[in-house]
Amino acid sequence: MAIVLLVLAVFAFSVAIQAHQIKSFIYDQQARFYIYEAEEVATFFRKEERPEVIQERLQILSQFLGASISIMDKQGKMVYDQPASGQQATDIGVDPGLLEKVLSGRNTVFAGKLSGSEQDIFLASVPLRKDNQVIGAVVINSPLATIREQINRMLSFAVLGALLGIVLSTVLSMVIFLRFIKPLVEMDKAAKAIAEGDFGKQLQVNSDDEVGRLALSLNRMSAQLKEKIEAIERLDRLRQELVSDVSHELRTPLTVIQGFAEALHDEMVKSPTQEKFYLRNIIDESGRLKDLVNDILRLKSMEAGHVEDMEYVVLNKLLNITAERMRQIATAKEVTILTKLPGEPITVFGNIDRLKQVLTNLLDNAISHTPSRGKVMVELGVQDKWAFFAVKDSGPGIPPEELENIWERFYKLDKSRSRRGAGCGLGLAIVKKIVEVHSGKVTVASEVGKGAVFTVFLPLNQPPEEGADSP
Repeated sequence: MAIVLLVLAVFAFSVAIQAHQIKSFIYDQQARFYIYEAEEVATFFRKEERPEVIQERLQILSQFLGASISIMDKQGKMVYDQPASGQQATDIGVDPGLLEKVLSGRNTVFAGKLSGSEQDIFLASVPLRKDNQVIGAVVINSPLATIREQINRMLSFAVLGALLGIVLSTVLSMVIFLRFIKPLVEMDKAAKAIAEGDFGKQLQVNSDDEVGRLALSLNRMSAQLKEKIEAIERLDRLRQELVSDVSHELRTPLTVIQGFAEALHDEMVKSPTQEKFYLRNIIDESGRLKDLVNDILRLKSMEAGHVEDMEYVVLNKLLNITAERMRQIATAKEVTILTKLPGEPITVFGNIDRLKQVLTNLLDNAISHTPSRGKVMVELGVQDKWAFFAVKDSGPGIPPEELENIWERFYKLDKSRSRRGAGCGLGLAIVKKIVEVHSGKVTVASEVGKGAVFTVFLPLNQPPEEGADSP
């Protein structure tokens, strides 16, 4: 009997010790984790002044932690409050004692029940400082029940192991301890890595329980965060490039207009012929500015997914009319336009004005790069389920290293050409965007000294389907 009582006493003592160790470890890990994340929020808040960016960051972090995040000023007033999904906001102000600790300027950890509240919470806070002065606090909290459930689960395994014997229970409890705590430690490391900028950090998931599912959620969140950050960076880069390119393109015509206008204003013109020359330059440069703005607006509209009225278009007729219209420009340069069209009609579904613009831009490029007495060939045909038309010039061709760049906005292959009459470098970018809106594809093939061939592929005689395979 005494031995049984001794075994039971040792068993109870072992369970009590393990319970205390598990509880202390989890509370300590959770406290350090919350304090670390709260300090990261405080650092970010001091650096960032845009409220929408701060709110978005708090929302992402709240989803990741499964906890509510608050930023309050020195008087305890909430500046930002982001409740966790499915949780109500925690009003720390109902407990003056806790509020005083939180705003005392020291890191604070609290586990228990607030005054006037029925729900136990686990809370960690850090002071928010500016110029070495405490101006508020960052508070992260979550229901204590979640942590208690985890502790209870671990205790159940520990008790089950203890029933098999004191030695066996010790070994088994350590296995369980390592099994459940190690993933949390790895998640803690991953969270710190993400907070330090290592977006996309992934954990190895070896279980399908709550911890495994939490790890999967962390992996998904990390991947999504990386995609979002990369998308934001890409958008910022494109915006900066667009501003730089537009500024560069606007500078010259504006300078020319200003110079000639000032000359007219200051009565520096000596003759009516010179005055007419100045006015002609102002009109020409104004036209270039108008064309540039129209091209940019058209590109922006297409990139926003705006598709104008679509109808069935007979390409034979469209190519014939457009080629005939461009012959006057070609004749002035002593360039011959030849057409090779099939006898049977080839029909596609699209916007006739935009498709005409595609062909006009390609023909204009071909004529511009074809020397005097050269030829430009326009060919129409069918390949599998795709209609295609190709524009071939007999110009100097495009160097291989430039082929990928010609589709970029404001890119000009011949940088030595005068800006005057050389366009703004948006023609091929507009061609590519129009063709993509029609679910098609445009390609280029060229060999230096042997001209270039631009080929446009469009779906045959049917409305374009989303995700249609390209030729």
